[in-house]
Amino acid sequence: MSSMIPPFTAAQAALLQDFLASPQRPAGTLTYAQSAGFLFSLANGPEPIPPSEWIPMVFDDHDAGYDTHAEAAQVLQAMMGLYNDCLRQHAAEHATLPPGCDIRSNPLDNLEPDAPLSHWAQGFGMGHDYLVEYWDEYTPEELDEALGAALMTLTFFSSPTLARAYHEEGRAGTSLAQLAGTVLEIFHDALGDYVHLGRAIYQARYEAGDLSPTPATGLKIGRNDPCPCGSGSKYKKCCGAT
Repeated sequence: MSSMIPPFTAAQAALLQDFLASPQRPAGTLTYAQSAGFLFSLANGPEPIPPSEWIPMVFDDHDAGYDTHAEAAQVLQAMMGLYNDCLRQHAAEHATLPPGCDIRSNPLDNLEPDAPLSHWAQGFGMGHDYLVEYWDEYTPEELDEALGAALMTLTFFSSPTLARAYHEEGRAGTSLAQLAGTVLEIFHDALGDYVHLGRAIYQARYEAGDLSPTPATGLKIGRNDPCPCGSGSKYKKCCGAT
């Protein structure tokens, strides 16, 4: 099925980057790279989250401030493309980051405030925290260590403070720069580990009948009701169609 979905493009990445960075967006709106990390953790977690729930969170539960219906359609299509790109990691041989989430060659440069990888890691942490109760409840004890290692790697560049805390906790004669370099070397492996862990737990819950066909969101939406994502379109023609 993933082969039937149009790929997420660099043009869509640029569109989202410009739109989310605009001063017209509400305070608290995630950056493009933060959104990419946020959606990666949601798409590959143990509990399905529908677009009607996660799209408002990108804008900190405020109105996105679309100028026109056409702009809303373009942005939402790009956001769904980014989410689907995260879902594709289930079948990918090697998990990857989307366009625009570049990794800087000097490891410590990825801790700079404007570094795309730092923003990605911040968003990833937000998404994992959003689903942490499901991870805590359904992760088998024998997989706790693997999950902890993946989380340490994928959140390392969230901030210098967190990176230094990891360094203080586990250093064995290495500098912070050396540890950052090691984290970069295993980063893509950690992406794949997180995907496989989340998918395995999801599949086990599905086979046990623990997942409802429609994720519970506490919100009842009619197909002809306005879409809660704020696009102005009917739910059946917007998030309900995806």
